Amino acid sequence: MNIYRLGLACTLPLLAACNDNNSPINITSETVSQQQLDTIVTNIEKRYPEATQEQKQNAADVVVRAIENLVFVEGGSFDMGDFRAPCEIPSKTDYRMDWTPEASCLSSPGSAFDGSKHLHPVTLDSYSISKFETSFMDMEWMRQINGLPVTRNKLKGYMPIPGEYLSRSDEEYKKLIKYHTEHTVATGTKSWQEAKDYCQWLGEISVLPFDLPTEAQWEFAARSRGQHYYYATNNGYRLLANDLHYDLQRERYVEVLESEINSSTELEDYIGQFPPNPLGIYGMSNNIGEWVNDWYNKNYYLKSPEHNPQGPDSGDTRVIRDGKNTKTFGRIDKSPEQDFYFSANSFRCALQNHE
Repeated sequence: MNIYRLGLACTLPLLAACNDNNSPINITSETVSQQQLDTIVTNIEKRYPEATQEQKQNAADVVVRAIENLVFVEGGSFDMGDFRAPCEIPSKTDYRMDWTPEASCLSSPGSAFDGSKHLHPVTLDSYSISKFETSFMDMEWMRQINGLPVTRNKLKGYMPIPGEYLSRSDEEYKKLIKYHTEHTVATGTKSWQEAKDYCQWLGEISVLPFDLPTEAQWEFAARSRGQHYYYATNNGYRLLANDLHYDLQRERYVEVLESEINSSTELEDYIGQFPPNPLGIYGMSNNIGEWVNDWYNKNYYLKSPEHNPQGPDSGDTRVIRDGKNTKTFGRIDKSPEQDFYFSANSFRCALQNHE
């Protein structure tokens, strides 16, 4: 599997600092250089002198993990958007389609309304993207050391209370941490800015160009460098338990085998529950929406630049990918600020290492 490739020698001198060898923060990695590890330790020590040793250690581990989880995506060109589907699907199911050059029908009814019907050429420089969505615990360690509230609202019955957040002194918080320590689950978010801030915090500590991926980068990676895959699974199909498809050879409907299941209609029980796509990236067709960097405008791609499109300069809503529209080109527009934390609004970070 490819991991990030970056000219660290060109990036790290911007820090102009050396690790304090006496620091009790202990981080190691098989893929991250010692110079990079020293940079992380030095920046955490300088930025958070009053933090507890546990908070510093947890934060350092988060940044190292973020670098280790990067998958390098070689740049290239592709046609972004709904690349059409067969008008008559041989398998008789939307979840199991194969693209052909003759495909002429919209792959999804929503494409006519969300702007993805505007098939358009895009050329991207190389970048890296996390193979996983950001976990609740990684988000929590970042927010804890920065004095930010837990990404969980207090509840009244089963309903979240807007503006009231779980306290770290609450007994419920201890139960929450215990659960997420045992189960690596994607973090929820309340706002686009929280996702943006997390990725940029990684960049500040590592001195690497972390940010949210652009919408074009997200789709290019989900489609394994722009291939005609309707779903970002191991085989381009979305195979659900107890689902049926029509088998042309046997001329009858057959059930998906247990060994073939690669998706679910529910939120994943844990990050990486199902196989990754051919690039080695997990969870890009898993019902969990992911914030990307772009403002939303359904007509933006009628006149967008071909090279590294960044989205509109402004807008009222931000783009979410995946979520309830699990196809690789599906778009969702959402207000960048919600009333409460929602477990199905998450994100992954990218490294803008153009080569």
